[in-house]
Amino acid sequence: MIDRDLLEQIEHRMGRPARSRPVPPSKRVEVDEQTTAVRTPPTSKEHRSMSTALESWCSLPTLMGEFRMYDSGDEHVRVVCLGDLENQGPEPLLRIHSSCLASEVFGAIDCDCADQLREAMKLIATAGCGLIVHLHQEGRGQGLSKKITAIHQMQRDGLDTVEAFDALGLEQDTRTYDVAVQLLRHLDISTVRLISNNPRKVQYLQKHGVTVTMVNTHPVVRPENSDYLKTKNAKLGHQLPLEYDDLLNGTIRFYHSDQPWGELSNFSRHAVFLGGRVWPTVEHFYQAQKFACTQHEEAIRRCQTPMLAKVTATDLIEKHRREDWESVKEEVMLEGLRAKFEQHPDLRERLLCSGDRPLVEHTSNDEYWGDGGNGIGKNRLGHLLMRVRTDLQRRAADDQHSN
Repeated sequence: MIDRDLLEQIEHRMGRPARSRPVPPSKRVEVDEQTTAVRTPPTSKEHRSMSTALESWCSLPTLMGEFRMYDSGDEHVRVVCLGDLENQGPEPLLRIHSSCLASEVFGAIDCDCADQLREAMKLIATAGCGLIVHLHQEGRGQGLSKKITAIHQMQRDGLDTVEAFDALGLEQDTRTYDVAVQLLRHLDISTVRLISNNPRKVQYLQKHGVTVTMVNTHPVVRPENSDYLKTKNAKLGHQLPLEYDDLLNGTIRFYHSDQPWGELSNFSRHAVFLGGRVWPTVEHFYQAQKFACTQHEEAIRRCQTPMLAKVTATDLIEKHRREDWESVKEEVMLEGLRAKFEQHPDLRERLLCSGDRPLVEHTSNDEYWGDGGNGIGKNRLGHLLMRVRTDLQRRAADDQHSN
């Protein structure tokens, strides 16, 4: 007897219409009234109640710290957090992230999806807690097949992402975030700091009774994705901070090492040689000196990333930090900065070319080393960098006079 599926495939290739057959109740679809997206209800094996599934989790060691991945009961929903899921505090950071296989798995650089996910993890690692709800919603909810078709049309016809969707008769955004709302209700969380540039996500959560403060991500702008990012702002209503300070005499604001002026960040990948040892970054050196002359100092030096160095130090501070740290921390930071800009000629020239422009570490995560995000912070890192710059300027002037 010929297999019915095989017969249909043969007929399809021959151009014949597919034979209709009754759809069993277990395979019938439901329509989401808000998004008009057609969904196939999961079977009992595919989908269990969230409260039951969330009892199962595993550690997720990453370059930004040890996260946890929880079983959501749905193969299309991944719940990741730092710390205990049930103990995230009253106003946790939250990233609701729609999957992008191209960038997250295969490293495509023509969008900002993987960049946003990495930045969210960095922010959560810095805060010490936070949630990521990773949803299988490729192509703004249209699915991977239609996404591939749309991108091909963009590349072939020179269209932007909105024009490509329009040309294919696709709704621009059919994503839904009901799973995230369900998770927040389960955890009894009513207020979040949402890591996003998309007001639509904010509105969705607010509509479902969640109080939201939006925390912007800062895209890594590349030739391959710059037009796409501009389209997201201009046509999809996103609020990406794309307007960098280009003015010759304007304030230089820095924070992320992969952003403009990221060389000023302690996380920039520029090793320093101090105390007879090579430190992968200034951040490694600074964090390790909190535990100078102990086994923890070397353990932090060997951390794979500056974020891991910071997270490791944070975990050790309460019990093992040196007693005089508050009185010496600025000198330690200054020692690391001097080594960085003296040992790397390219960085020295980069710092000198900033002239007399104010240097500000712009972040809401730190009111001592940074500006607090609103300008009320002390910006001590910026001041120390300007001090190093002044010393380099004087040395350069002295060398010029001597010649």
